[in-house]
Amino acid sequence: MASYLSKSGSFDISFGLEGTHVLVTGGCGLIGRVVVQAFLAASCKVTVLDIVPESKAGDELPRSADVKYYEANTTDQSNLDTAFTSAETKFGPVECCIALASLDLSVLRQCDTICDVEPGEWQKVLDVNVSGTFMTCQRWLRGIRAAARNPETATKLKNVGLVIMGSEAGTFGVRTMAAYAAGKSAVQYGLLRSLAKDAPRIYEMARVNAVAPGAVDTDRFKDECKRYGEQFRYEECEATVGLAKPVPPADVARTILFLASERFSGSVHGQMLPIDGGKMGSVCWTKEEVAVRNWQ
Repeated sequence: MASYLSKSGSFDISFGLEGTHVLVTGGCGLIGRVVVQAFLAASCKVTVLDIVPESKAGDELPRSADVKYYEANTTDQSNLDTAFTSAETKFGPVECCIALASLDLSVLRQCDTICDVEPGEWQKVLDVNVSGTFMTCQRWLRGIRAAARNPETATKLKNVGLVIMGSEAGTFGVRTMAAYAAGKSAVQYGLLRSLAKDAPRIYEMARVNAVAPGAVDTDRFKDECKRYGEQFRYEECEATVGLAKPVPPADVARTILFLASERFSGSVHGQMLPIDGGKMGSVCWTKEEVAVRNWQ
């Protein structure tokens, strides 16, 4: 029977992720926990790595025999390796890795100009968002290489893939936090496209992709809109956004689920998928700024 047909002969629209071991870094975050719930709903075995201890991550985290939490710092190679090894011992090879862990723009100090950015701040963002993502991808691919070389695990691998968390900032830039934009550009373009050439050489079915969300409608974004006002909301998710609204967290999770599924996206590789409501750009000048600017 053709691979796209179910046992009954109808077109099979299930994700085919059942039993797949998925590891999610940053899985205790506002987006990460929704991603974890999505993979559990797809009957996956899920490992969550987060710098936040499970005991402090909140009551909304899923509790199930199919999910295991490990406290881990993605910028500490030894710590990261230990967590991956524990996950592999628990659920077998990490077939699918979702690299979400990063410093979110909303928690970073904004500067009116790059002239005032401290080098230490710049380096911290790149350490977490670029180096941490690189080490996560590297450890995942090393695990796939080991599993592919082992006759006992090689034939059991399925849905072998990596999804990197990028951002609209990596495409459009952020005047008040250039380090964040630079870091996201690095992972969703340079790192992604390099891995796209590398991963299939390690395992022929290995795929790597990225998602680049726009403003996501998390509780933190709602709080920011209350704090900074209607103009902030307008500029972030309406002014240059075709759908004129923030992105629901579930939309991010469903897109990641699609990319993780070999059945649904088996020919999607090396791609960065925007999840931004059709964002066309970013606001450069407000009307008030233009009104007082000394035009030459």
